[in-house]
Amino acid sequence: MRRTVTTLAACVSILFGCSYHNVLYNSERVFNDAEAHRRAGRDSLSEIGFRSVVRKTGEAYRARPESEWACQALLLLGRAHLRLGDLRAARAAFGEAAVRGGDCGRFGDVDVYLAAIAVELGDRSRALDRLNRALDGSLSDHAAAEAHLLRGGLLLSGSRMEQGWWDLDRAVDFDPAARAAAGLTALRWSVERGDLERSRRAMERLFEIPEAGIRADSVVLLAGAARARWNAGTAAELLDGVVSATWDRPARAVVALYRARLLHASGDTAAARLQAMTVASGLGSVAADARLLLAEWRLQRARDLREVYLVRALLLPSGSDPRVSAVLAAIAEMESFAEMGLDRPLGWFAAAEIARDRLQADFVARGFLLAYADAAPGDPWTPKALLAALEVTDAVGDRQWLTGRLEAHRDSPYVLAALGGPAAGFEALEEELEVRLSELSRQ
Repeated sequence: MRRTVTTLAACVSILFGCSYHNVLYNSERVFNDAEAHRRAGRDSLSEIGFRSVVRKTGEAYRARPESEWACQALLLLGRAHLRLGDLRAARAAFGEAAVRGGDCGRFGDVDVYLAAIAVELGDRSRALDRLNRALDGSLSDHAAAEAHLLRGGLLLSGSRMEQGWWDLDRAVDFDPAARAAAGLTALRWSVERGDLERSRRAMERLFEIPEAGIRADSVVLLAGAARARWNAGTAAELLDGVVSATWDRPARAVVALYRARLLHASGDTAAARLQAMTVASGLGSVAADARLLLAEWRLQRARDLREVYLVRALLLPSGSDPRVSAVLAAIAEMESFAEMGLDRPLGWFAAAEIARDRLQADFVARGFLLAYADAAPGDPWTPKALLAALEVTDAVGDRQWLTGRLEAHRDSPYVLAALGGPAAGFEALEEELEVRLSELSRQ
């Protein structure tokens, strides 16, 4: 009987041990998947994974805190808490692992993760001390990769560029999946430190890493930082390699479109349009973004209605996009008001407001405003139209001409308000104008 009880107890112990091991095995797989989501910027999915690890691993550890797998459970639990930003819970798990010794003491992994907590808390000196100690000892591969990534970032932030780059390269040696993270860290601090040559090298490396394409948005943000550090032209130059990048097409398109914006801002409008047209030839939301950008540029320089109507042909291939359909609707509404203006000049005022406010076509709006002022010189809203035309007029001679025309309306509430004085009747005119424009829109 005693032998039977002993045998059963042994079997139960084995079963619990197998169950514990299976939980940890599955949790490590979930953790690795969550890490992949984190590196790809899919924060919501990574959070779900890390929370699952905390729940399952925590339950297993609390059920058998003296198990031979307890050290592994504590480290995994602490890493998941760390990724979730729960630094107190992470430190508690790593602290418990540190005092256990035994298997937990074979590697310096605990020091690496405690250093990560110190980094999050802004304690750079303590983090470096722990990382140096850990890297002088024995580490598991994933901890070694994280240690070199952390130390590389800390050294780069302190302007120790050569040592920092060396650490980032070593991180990749231990974990090839860290290539994108290392590349982004190198780029970030090279830009931050104003090292243009290293920024070029870091960007070139990123374009050579296929999986870095999933961080295209981060590359765009860093290119924006480069623009602030130097100028739009230099930032655009950093992105030259996107055309031949090993990324998939959607990722290339995101960065190429931002490069088009940079080229345009630097004054190279021809190259900017060519780059944007290349992106627009694709499919999806980024292609729609490119068409909208091209439309924006064309509307900004449009001088007449013919150029505005050309925008319609440009946008139609992406007409299912709500943003595109909104622009197309604005063009159609402006066109309708322009036709009304032939019989009712106030229609030109309404068309001008759409051109200016919804299409940002200031030159076209100016034309409508002046057409209305010429057709209805006695309307009480003519001074409002002339003032609005003055706002979008840059040429000195034209501004003087408009100012001269406004002299004939010096008693208008609109002119008086613009001069900062009392303007009796201003609100009544605005209310009546709103009523009349509403009537036009219903016709």
